[in-house]
Amino acid sequence: MVEITLNGQTVEAAPGRRLVEVIKEQGIAITNLCYIDGLEPYAGCRTCLVEIEGARPTPMQLACVAQVAEGMKVTTDTANVKSTRNSVLSLILANHPDRCLTCHRRVHCMPGDICLRDDVVTHRCLTCSKNYRCELQTSCEITDQGEFEEPWVGETRSYYEVPPPEPDRGNPYLEFDPQMCIICTRCVRACDSLRHTGAVTLAGKGHTTMIAFGTGGQVHESDCDFCGACIDVCPTATLMEKPNKWIGLATDWTNSVCNSCSVGCTISYGTTDDRPVIVKPDRVNPASRDQICVRGRFGYTAISDRERLTRSLVRTGDRLLPVSFDEALQRAVESIDGVKRAHGANAIAVLGSPLALNEEAHLLVEVANAIGTPHLDFSHGPVHRAVSAALTGAFGTHRLPSSLTDLEAADTIVAIASDLEESHQIAALRIKDAVVKRRAQLVVISAHWGELESFATATIRVRPGQEAAVANALAEGAAAPSGIDAGQWAKALAVVAKGKESPATSTLVFAPNAIDAALQGETAKAAANIAIAIRGADAAGGLIVLPTDANVNGIADLGITPGANGKSFPEIIAAAQAGEIKGLIVHAD
Repeated sequence: MVEITLNGQTVEAAPGRRLVEVIKEQGIAITNLCYIDGLEPYAGCRTCLVEIEGARPTPMQLACVAQVAEGMKVTTDTANVKSTRNSVLSLILANHPDRCLTCHRRVHCMPGDICLRDDVVTHRCLTCSKNYRCELQTSCEITDQGEFEEPWVGETRSYYEVPPPEPDRGNPYLEFDPQMCIICTRCVRACDSLRHTGAVTLAGKGHTTMIAFGTGGQVHESDCDFCGACIDVCPTATLMEKPNKWIGLATDWTNSVCNSCSVGCTISYGTTDDRPVIVKPDRVNPASRDQICVRGRFGYTAISDRERLTRSLVRTGDRLLPVSFDEALQRAVESIDGVKRAHGANAIAVLGSPLALNEEAHLLVEVANAIGTPHLDFSHGPVHRAVSAALTGAFGTHRLPSSLTDLEAADTIVAIASDLEESHQIAALRIKDAVVKRRAQLVVISAHWGELESFATATIRVRPGQEAAVANALAEGAAAPSGIDAGQWAKALAVVAKGKESPATSTLVFAPNAIDAALQGETAKAAANIAIAIRGADAAGGLIVLPTDANVNGIADLGITPGANGKSFPEIIAAAQAGEIKGLIVHAD
């Protein structure tokens, strides 16, 4: 750590850090409309100007480019700095609806009021969906832009007289409104450097430069995954979440964990009037950090209030009629008790859910024990038990010491999955990070095409059901199995050989499907064999097994599993169809 002087105060910071990050960490307000923390500076907006004593060729420097050095003396609030920032912001606002941004009366106006400063105004902050959560708006307030006399005052204004480009509202997740864009390129760099997707780019040149998706078509026609990373970094209303965009100004935030897959990305729900209106990533999970996928960001809107069950229902004849909770509970108890009296406890089965909370799973086990039935399972149970048995056979336990954070530090990765980008997107993202940032070598074994193949050194396309045999052949270093491309197989063998040279930075990822327990068990054994072949005695530390759904491990640990002589999930369904199971309790699935 070194010491620098910041506005007269001594501050400790790591040498080489970007000065703008240190300034923000100290709670000092500074405009930085194009900078993304952690990425290389773009230096496009030039609004982060500060004065650095002794700097060359001028004391006026960009804080995003400047790096912390011993003895550095920085001032952020001199008259010269503020005036220059005002001038820079004026240039940005010249091609943006600015009448509210430069007005000291904005807080006194209502959306329906006519602008008293300019009778040609058609769009302004008060009619913008990002009002009061806009970074450009905040920047103008920090610099007192309303008090700055623009150098071209009195000249004819043209912005509001030029027809704006049409917004893109053709998908259910995000809206793209080019007239709000200030060409900061944050979205381009987030899509490229944070997500490795490249769906957003700069198009045109000179004053016609603009942001475009794909080849200039609509968002959904590009490679966009709708992860929303571009929304998080956009400083204006150019890119907005479509659901609840007009009420997305959250008054409170609640931390939670996404239940769309087993990665467990941490998220924050923005709420207004106790209803979620926006979701953003939360950095608690060291693997997901500031990234989530489309399911985590927009999944909360999948079921509207009107589609939710708000009352208990009881079947009367051919219809389900609403009744009180107590009456419905009593009816359920009487029905189960009637089946037990007539046919015994073995005629009743209980089914849990891989999306259930641990507390719910515990109570469901208590229900099954109270009934006395051994028929207790959940839809992904057979696959989970088969994979766990395979891992226990290989390592003595199914609880592996590996971590998803190992993926980014890996130099060699073998992924066995149907489509990891679809099933566990953030795990796939961290694999991409390793390939792009560390030049890691990747082998993908899959029966389906997936985005990871664009990053793979070798792709082994197998027929469905052939995964285990092919993975075992790779572990043994055997010749290419029948139907496997010989060229790709040779590349895969070379990657495995490289992994053996540096086993500590080699990782194998296995994401089983939720069907065909026997096949998934055999594939888990094959995955363990590859890990053993590469890492030897430390194989368990290099094998990451991604459960099939959010809380598969949790509810299995809580005891949602068949008892002695109990039926598994497919056996329960078959028995119910055959009439052997007369009563079925299903929870959250």
